[in-house]
Amino acid sequence: MNKLFNVLAIQQLDGGTYTVDTVLKVIKQITDWALTIGISLAGVALVVSFIMYAVVDVDQKPRVKARVLQTLLGIFGIILAISLVNIIIRLFA
Repeated sequence: MNKLFNVLAIQQLDGGTYTVDTVLKVIKQITDWALTIGISLAGVALVVSFIMYAVVDVDQKPRVKARVLQTLLGIFGIILAISLVNIIIRLFA
């Protein structure tokens, strides 16, 4: 068990001047960018889907409704995945 804590207590990576904290900061910054871009694109997709739902004929409304639901689930998945990454980063920072 003592060896496990020694592995988690790495302060500097071999072969460079990067520390674990700088790597964690980069990962957090990338996840923040991904979250911003993902939610923005999902919002655009939702607006397009709602416009399609408003103008489509009655026969195709269930298909468009399913697409809107899939987009909402995709947004939830993006937020959940990136939030979990940020939580894990906070555990090590």
